[in-house]
Amino acid sequence: MGRRVVQVIALLASAIAVVAIFAVAPTFLHDRLVFGTFATSGAPPLVDFCGRHYYPAQQAVSGLPRGLAVIDTAPSGMPVLADLLSPAEQAQHHTNVCTMQLFVQTGPHSYLSYGLSGGP
Repeated sequence: MGRRVVQVIALLASAIAVVAIFAVAPTFLHDRLVFGTFATSGAPPLVDFCGRHYYPAQQAVSGLPRGLAVIDTAPSGMPVLADLLSPAEQAQHHTNVCTMQLFVQTGPHSYLSYGLSGGP
């Protein structure tokens, strides 16, 4: 009977480990692909959005224009914001770029600007 209990406990532990891996792995994979990091502190080294790469600028921004939308959350929990072009604006400008600049909120009134890498 004792051997059977050990087998059941080992099976339950294995099942819990498998469920934990499948619950956590998608988040880690998303963070690595979209933000280029697994780190959960600080601003990410890049943001991949709308099929484009955005890299951080050297200076922080204190004020932002109105109308920005939260498009994602960095692994550190910092919101990622953008002024998105509507499909009509994209057609008007003959581009498929969703936005030229992103912002990651690094503090209560502090933002790090991310610029589009390459051209449209």
